[in-house]
Amino acid sequence: MSKDADTVTGLKDEIAELKRRIQELSWDSVFGMWTRTAFLQFCRVMPRGQRTVAFIDLDRIHDLNNQLGYAEVDRRVKAAFSIPLRKSDIVARWYSGDEIVILFDGDQHGALMKIRGLEESAAREGLSFAFEIGTWQVGESDIVDAVNALSTASMEKRGAAKEKHDEPGAR
Repeated sequence: MSKDADTVTGLKDEIAELKRRIQELSWDSVFGMWTRTAFLQFCRVMPRGQRTVAFIDLDRIHDLNNQLGYAEVDRRVKAAFSIPLRKSDIVARWYSGDEIVILFDGDQHGALMKIRGLEESAAREGLSFAFEIGTWQVGESDIVDAVNALSTASMEKRGAAKEKHDEPGAR
């Protein structure tokens, strides 16, 4: 083989390796979904319009990790979120592993039906979650702001529910 052919082969190998690394950074193989970075990139190149977004906060993940082990909890989350969604729906880990976002290619009614299916799937795996659904105007606002608003609403709702539960005579 000539020196030029060796160089081309070497460059092709290097490009293939870089593509593999990008895929690893974009795909969370533990949960079987996209990473936050990949999700944000998809949102940057998305055509304008209105999209439905859901913020999901898994319950008791840290307790379950301590009780069942990380590998078992990871398996359960991956199984729970493996229900069929549209190819154009984007599911991604958001922060610490107990928060997930889904960008739906459909209206809120369809998204809510999918969330209900996810709740059933999660329950079969011994998991549960809180969620908030909203809309995002692609190109008019930042997806991070939309997700943060849903996250805040979820936390406020959980806080109100906890306060109500902790009231004297509420049990």
